[in-house]
Parts: sequence; C-alpha cells; structure tokens
Amino acid sequence: MNTARRRPAFGLLVALAGLTAVPIATAGCSTNPATGATQLSLISESQEIAMGRDAAVDVDASMGLYDDDAMQAYVDSVGQALAAASERPGLPWRFRVVDDPVINAFALPGGYIYLARGIMTHFNSEAELASVLGHEIGHVTGRHSVEQISRAQLAGIGLVAGSIFVPEIAQYSGILGQSLGLLFLKFGRDDEKESDGLGFRYMTRLNYNPEGAVSMFETLRRQRDSSGHDPIPEWASTHPDPGNRVEHAAARIDSAGISGGTVGRNRYMSHIDGMVFGVNPRQGFFLGNVFFHPDLAFRIDFPEGWRAQNLPRAVMALSPDEDAVVQLTISDESSPDVAANIFFAQDGIQRTGFASRQVNGLQAVVGSFTARTTNATLAGQVMFIQHRNITYEMIGYSSDARARQYQNEFSATLDSFKKLTNRRMLAVQPKLVEIVTLQNGMTIERFNQRYPSTVPMEELLLINGLEAGDVLTAGTRVKRVIGEGVPEK
Repeated sequence: MNTARRRPAFGLLVALAGLTAVPIATAGCSTNPATGATQLSLISESQEIAMGRDAAVDVDASMGLYDDDAMQAYVDSVGQALAAASERPGLPWRFRVVDDPVINAFALPGGYIYLARGIMTHFNSEAELASVLGHEIGHVTGRHSVEQISRAQLAGIGLVAGSIFVPEIAQYSGILGQSLGLLFLKFGRDDEKESDGLGFRYMTRLNYNPEGAVSMFETLRRQRDSSGHDPIPEWASTHPDPGNRVEHAAARIDSAGISGGTVGRNRYMSHIDGMVFGVNPRQGFFLGNVFFHPDLAFRIDFPEGWRAQNLPRAVMALSPDEDAVVQLTISDESSPDVAANIFFAQDGIQRTGFASRQVNGLQAVVGSFTARTTNATLAGQVMFIQHRNITYEMIGYSSDARARQYQNEFSATLDSFKKLTNRRMLAVQPKLVEIVTLQNGMTIERFNQRYPSTVPMEELLLINGLEAGDVLTAGTRVKRVIGEGVPEK
C-alpha cells in the first residue's frame, strides 16, 4: 500500500469493464501487417489506441510507476527503438516499469507496455531486456487483445481487455466484480508462440544478440520450476508456455544463421545497480496474518486463515470460502466524521448502526450497513479512523445471508488498527541489488563468500543466470542482494 495513492484499485476494473461498451464495427476480417495472417477485427486502430490509453492511466495510478526517472527513460528508449523496427511504428508506443516485485510484463492494446521491477532484477543484459520488450510488442503488432475482444463481441460476451496484470486482482473478482460482469482473459499458447517469433524479429533487426532470448526464457523456466508450492509465477500463469520455449528460441537462431550481436551487459547492469529487490517493506508487509506499514506507522491483525494481499491502493483479505472480504484503503476526506457521512449518503447503502469512539487511542467512526448491488444485497461493518492526519476506511462485508457469521472477524479486524511503535518494524528497509565488478576471477560460490547476499544461494544463481560451480572472469559485473527486506519474524 503506497502513501501516494488514495482510492482502491477498483478504478482500473471499472475502466477495463468499460471496454465492453466499445461499439461493434462492421463485422469482417483484415490482414495483420506483422504476421500476414487473416485476422478477425471488429475494432478500429483508433478504438484500440483509446482502450490502451484509458487503461494505462489507471495502471499508472493503481499499480504505481517505479520511482527512477533514469530507469524509466532507459527502458522507454530501448522499447521505442524496437517498436520503430516493427510493422506498426506509428502507434503511440510507451514503455514503463511498474513498482511491483513480481516477475512479469504485460501489453495493453495500442502500444502501452509495462515491465514489473521484479522482472528487471532478473535480466542480465540489454539483449534480455530487448527480448521481453520485443515479445510484448509482438502482442500489440499481432493485435492479440483486439482479436480476443472481437471474438467476444461477435459472440455477444462482455469483455475486459486482455492485459496480463489482471491476475493480481482476479482472485477477488467473485466479490468485487459481481456487478461488473468481468471476464478476465490472458493470451493463449498460439499467441505466445507468435509473439516469441515477432520479438525475435524485432531484436535481431536492431542487431541484438538473440541469445538474450534464450537466456531469458531459461531464467523464466528455472524460476517457474523452483517455485515449489508457491503460486504459479506471474509470467508462467499469464504467458503460457507454447512448449519447449527455450529450444524454439535456439532453433530460430540456428535457422536464421545469426551469431553475435549487441549484448549490453555492462550498460544494463549500471542501470539496475541499487534497484529495490523483492517486496518493499516500506510499502507494507505481512508477518503471518499481521500487516505492518512502516511509512504510515500502523498495524492490523487480519483474520487467521484468510488469504491476504497488499495491493498498491488497498490491503485486502479474502475468507477461506471466498465469500467475505476485509479491506483497508485511504480516504480522501479530512476526518472520520466527514468520510462516514459521505459513505452512508451513497445510493443503495442503508446504515444499520453508527457510533463515534476511540479505537486504540485513535478517533474513529464505526458503523454497520447493508448495500444493494445489481445481483445481491451485501452487509457488513465499516470504520473510519484517523492516524497522522490521514483518514483510513476499513470495511468488512459479505452477502446479507452470510454477513452475520463473519461479524466477529469483521469487528476484531477493525478494532485491531493501531499505531506501530515497534522500532525494528518502523526502521525496516528494502533489499537492494548491488552490482560488483570482479577484480579477480572466482567461482560463484567464492563470490558469495566474499560478497555475501541476503538471499539464498539458489536465488543468487537464478538472478545472475548462473549454475552452481560457474567460474566468473575478472571484470565481470555480478549481482548481489543486500539489505534485510521483510523481517523473518
């Protein structure tokens, strides 16, 4: 949860849901300029651009851009060069890094491309960066989102844009998206294979060494295989492997007879030196079911066993049966009283309880409510509480029929909001990538002994694209990770 963001990320959902209102053009097919294939297209290029532009505004606001102007300019410059070498150079291309620790990238219609900072820390050269940017450009030049939307329109189905950041929010769509009728899509294996090929085309047109694609896909495969019992990595879940991706990339190189080209390892490493690695605890973190926010100096106890997530503009927890939600956001209002009055004045909301009181020494307004939606009646509890001149909104809700069984969990969570006073939690700092230039050759194991990292050896190998026992030569720039990051307990 970031202090600069005021509303939950529902604006993004609403904006994407609004894409269902795009008028259906005269049904027909067109020839795709990138692939030469006949393609169903019911959406004009101007409509495609408008979709992407509107969604990009919400992505910037809800996910947040990584705060490094030099990094943003660098990624955009590489992306712009690749886009200029594509079959659709006239689109309003824009390339940005979002402040998200996941290993992911996504493309919006019309040329709006995003990389998460998590994937940036796993690249080891500009050629690897170019391979992923080229892949995302391929989704746009291949008009993959547009084709999915066109098919859905032809079938009369409401559709959200096929951007691939949606899984971050989709797990809550059963409750949050009831009245929106959202349908979340991701690219299929055929689209992925096509984008792999198009990305290869664009990077080699600029003389990037295509081995960058091989090494990047190998890193992504290793990251997927090492995930163990964790959720499927974001890239793997939203970019389904068309099968033997690494081998196909190597085969393209052999078929084209290409060798060598720009790698740009040192140039890339200089840009990620000092980049935040993993979860940034300054923006909030969980230890078990307890959420701590050092910058805002508060803590909350969420219900045991609920699936919790810290989103850029909200902290949320979903019940095990996925039929109840507790959510924290920052209100725009100046006081709990004002925020409560505005909340209860909304159409469809009926107040069933209301009281002003102190909660752990903080001024608060607590109430209960029912709310009518298109498909159901919801019921729950809400609290507006002020801390450090910021008004927070905490709300717990479920269907009217089930809300009573959750009232204890709702009350306990709302009442747990309190000032954070633990000095260690208040002082925690993020992990950072540090680039070390070797003065002498050594194995990666010796490197880790001499320049220890605060991540396990397996992860150090992964982010450097190395295997155990690899020997590094003098002059090589190597990543290490420093800093405590999220406390272990």
